[in-house]
Amino acid sequence: MAIIKAFRGLRYNQKEIKKISNVIAPPYDVINSKQQKDLMNSSQYNVVHIDFNDGKGDEKYNISMNTLNNWIENNILAQDEKKSLYPYLQEFTYKGKKYNRLGLIGLVKLHEFKEKIILPHEETFSGPKEDRLKLLRACKTNLSPIFGVYDNNDKKIDNIINDFIQNNQPIIEAKSSDGILNKIWQISDTEIIDLIELNFKDKEILIADGHHRYETSLNYMNEVRTKESEYAMFYLSGTNQDGLLINPTHRILQNVSRVEEITKSIRSSFIVNEYNGDIIEDQLKPNEFFIISESEKVKLHCQIKDNDEKRFYSMSVYAVQDLIIDKFKNNYDKLDFFKSLEDAKSSINDYSLGIILPKFIPNDIMKVVLNDDKMPQKSTYFYPKVATGVLFNRLY
Repeated sequence: MAIIKAFRGLRYNQKEIKKISNVIAPPYDVINSKQQKDLMNSSQYNVVHIDFNDGKGDEKYNISMNTLNNWIENNILAQDEKKSLYPYLQEFTYKGKKYNRLGLIGLVKLHEFKEKIILPHEETFSGPKEDRLKLLRACKTNLSPIFGVYDNNDKKIDNIINDFIQNNQPIIEAKSSDGILNKIWQISDTEIIDLIELNFKDKEILIADGHHRYETSLNYMNEVRTKESEYAMFYLSGTNQDGLLINPTHRILQNVSRVEEITKSIRSSFIVNEYNGDIIEDQLKPNEFFIISESEKVKLHCQIKDNDEKRFYSMSVYAVQDLIIDKFKNNYDKLDFFKSLEDAKSSINDYSLGIILPKFIPNDIMKVVLNDDKMPQKSTYFYPKVATGVLFNRLY
């Protein structure tokens, strides 16, 4: 099953970089152009200068390579002397409630998906994979961890990590631009490392975020065929904890023609009731969703029919994709995705149709994965994201 191992992390030298908060960033794929500019302006050493700079064409990869090498040569980045595993705690507030999410950064041995040790749940696209492969070729470094989750019901790994962090001080403590406090510890004790590695050997790892980077790592491994390339840096988090939030991505059909035709079909394809209350995603079960139509002045609470539960894994995101989005693809000009419920609702007008989806639990996703299937595009949003720039892994 999963093989993880310690590594000599490359990280910001805190003798040179006094405020780590100024040099870390969200993952590249959630940064818009304004955020990119703001992050680059926040520090000449912000990781965005390497991971997501504003260079043109393939020149941006040379910029990344030269910048990374310059930082290493000038001791902005320094490599730890001992191989280590790195406990990683994120403290954050979501909808007024405080959460902690505990995980661990280490190296994970790469496996083809058919081996069912590392499990995907979303489709990937050629453009992002080409971009990340060119960057990996240039830098020969994992610039951010792939986010994986595993079954931690036995609490063995959690207990080892919690015991360590309660008796040791973090080596990094930094608040990211989204207000999340990131704390990282360093375990270099070989006995503790061996025990953690042993307890991962009966685990499968589900990729939560970073499918493109994982497939890029596979492609790079098959290309260069070095021992270092057989592993990639992962952030691993147990599924059984309150701080692992799996939020939906809501769908809005824009510039819809014949809205009434779609809503009529929805009424016949699902169990539907008129709804007059506030639209709150937390109210929904996995097999339910809301429809909002301003032109028809209706809000509908919808549920998958009993005879459709199995083929849609009792998950409304599947039913919506098949029975609404794909079925009526000629009835709208554009499909927008929103992670924020408020942003989704505010984008609905007389010419659009809103689809508000429920949150997920890890077991829902595992049902799909273990059936050799994948979820529709942009189904899940694991929150919070793992910060880029807290650790790097050199592949040479």
